[in-house]
Amino acid sequence: MSKYSFNYLEKIFFFLIVILNLMPILSGTFFPSLDGPAHLYNAQIIHSLLLDGHSQLNSFFSLNPEPVPNWIGHFILVCCNLFFSAEISEKTLVLLYAVGLPIVFRSFIKAVSPQNILFSYFIFPFTYSFVFMIGFYNFSIALIFLFITLTYWIKHNTANFSIKRAVILFLLVALTYFSHILVFVLLLLFLGIYTATKLVISVLQNRSSLKVPLVLAFKEAGAFAISSFLPIILFCYYFFSRTSGDGFYIPTLELISWLKNLRPIISYSFEKEEAFTQSIVYLIVSLLLIAVYNKLTKIVWRSDLSLQSNLLLISKKIRMVSVFFFLSTVMLFVLYFKLPDSDGSSGFVSVRLALLIFVFLICWLSTQYFPRWVLMLLVVVVLYCNFNLNNYRISVIRNLDEVALDCYSSAKYIAPNSVILPLNYSDNWLQLHFSNYLGIDKPVVILENYECGTGYFPVNWNAQTPNVSLGNSNMSEFPCQQWRGNDSRILERIDYVFVLGDMNSKTDSCNAILQLTIKENYTLVNQSKYARLYELKKQ
Repeated sequence: MSKYSFNYLEKIFFFLIVILNLMPILSGTFFPSLDGPAHLYNAQIIHSLLLDGHSQLNSFFSLNPEPVPNWIGHFILVCCNLFFSAEISEKTLVLLYAVGLPIVFRSFIKAVSPQNILFSYFIFPFTYSFVFMIGFYNFSIALIFLFITLTYWIKHNTANFSIKRAVILFLLVALTYFSHILVFVLLLLFLGIYTATKLVISVLQNRSSLKVPLVLAFKEAGAFAISSFLPIILFCYYFFSRTSGDGFYIPTLELISWLKNLRPIISYSFEKEEAFTQSIVYLIVSLLLIAVYNKLTKIVWRSDLSLQSNLLLISKKIRMVSVFFFLSTVMLFVLYFKLPDSDGSSGFVSVRLALLIFVFLICWLSTQYFPRWVLMLLVVVVLYCNFNLNNYRISVIRNLDEVALDCYSSAKYIAPNSVILPLNYSDNWLQLHFSNYLGIDKPVVILENYECGTGYFPVNWNAQTPNVSLGNSNMSEFPCQQWRGNDSRILERIDYVFVLGDMNSKTDSCNAILQLTIKENYTLVNQSKYARLYELKKQ
C-alpha cells in the first residue's frame, strides 16, 4: 500500500471513530450529568432575563455584572435555545465538544509530530473524562481552545507577528479565559514554557551569537503579552477580588492511586471501568519506558570535549517541542501534588490536572520514534478499551435519562413564572440538580440553583429576592431545608413542591413536619415513577 493510500484510509478511519465515539451522547434524550441540568436551567434564565423580561425571574435573579469565566458553555446554550428545544441545545453543545476535541487534538499532533499521527487516537478515551461526564462543560470546551491556541502559537510564533495574528491570538486566549480559569492559567504557563525552552535551546545551539535568540524571544514574549493583556487583567481582577477558603488536599497516596488507575476517565464505577483504564495506563507506561530507554542509549558523552561542547551536541539531537512537552508534563505533576483539590469554593482541581498529565504525556510520546506497526497495534488496544468503557457508560446514561425525562415531564403541570421548591431524596449523587430539568424551557424560579451562589457563573441571586414560604411556614421552621429568601421582603408562597425520590426514606422530625406542611397546603397534581409534584391549594 502506498503512503498516500494509507494516509487517506487512515484519515477516513479516524473520522469514522469520531462518529462511533458519539454513541454515549446519542443514547438518550438528555445527556444526564451532575451539573448539566443546572447549566441548561441557567441558560434559560439568561435567555429570559435578556429577551423576555419576566418580572418574576427579575425578582429572583440577575446577570453577573463581572466578566467571569464559565460563560462559553452558557453562551452556546443560549444561542442554541433561540432555535432549538433545550434537549437539542444540550446535544449540540456536547456534540461540539465530543467532535471538536479529537479533531483539534489531531491537528495539534499533526503540527508537532506528523509522523506519529496515530497518537491522535489516544485522545478518544479521554474525551469522556470524569469532569465531562459530570457536566463540567466549560472546562471541557476550554481544552479545545487550549489546543487550538497552542497549535496556532507553535505554527506562527516564528513568523512576523502581524496585527491579524495578534487579533487571532487575543481571541483564542480570551475564549480560553471565558471558558475556564484553570485552563487559562495553564495556557499562560504552557506558552511561557514554550518560549523559554525555545530560547534556551537556541542559545545552546548558537553560542557565538546570543543577540538573535534573545531578540526573537523578546519579540515573541511581547507579542504574546500584548495579545493577552486584557484577559490577564480580567484574571487578576477575578483572582484578587476573592478570598479563598481553607484548601482541601487529596492524600498523596490517593493521588498516586488515581494515576495508577487513570481516575480522570473513570466516570461511574471503579469496579466496572478500572480494568480498561488500567490497561491504558500500562500501555502508556510501556511506551514511556521504551522512549526513555531509547533516549538514554542515544546520549553520547564525549570525555574529550568540554561540558559546553557536550551540551551543544546533545541539544542538536533534541527536538525543541519534545522538551516543551516534557517540561510541561513535569510542571503538571508538580501542580498535581502541590495544589489543593478545592479552595472552599471551586474544586475538582486534582482530577483535572491528572487528566492533563496523561494528555501531555501522550503529546510527549508522539515526539518519540516508534515503528508504525507498533502504534497500529496499540491503537487497536486503546480503541478496544474505549468502546468497552463507552458500552458501560451508555447503560448508565440510559438509566439516568429515564429519571431526567421523569423530572422533565413534570414541567408540563407547572405554570410559567411559578416558584418551585425541590426536595431531593435520591440516593444517586449524580441526580443532585435534576430538579433543574423543570425549568429548561420555561421561565420558572427553582429555589435550588447552586450556580447563583458561587459568584463565578453568569447568573446571581438578586439581592432583593422575595421572602418565600412553604404554605404559611418560613424557612426557619425547617432546619433540614435551605432555600433562598429575604426576611425583609413581602412574603411570597411557594407555588409547587417537587419531590425526587421517596420522602419516607428519612424519618427525622424535620422531615415529618415538612411532609405535614405539604399535606396541609398542597395538592398532588402529578406522580410518576421517580417523582411527585404538589401544587399550592387555592385559597
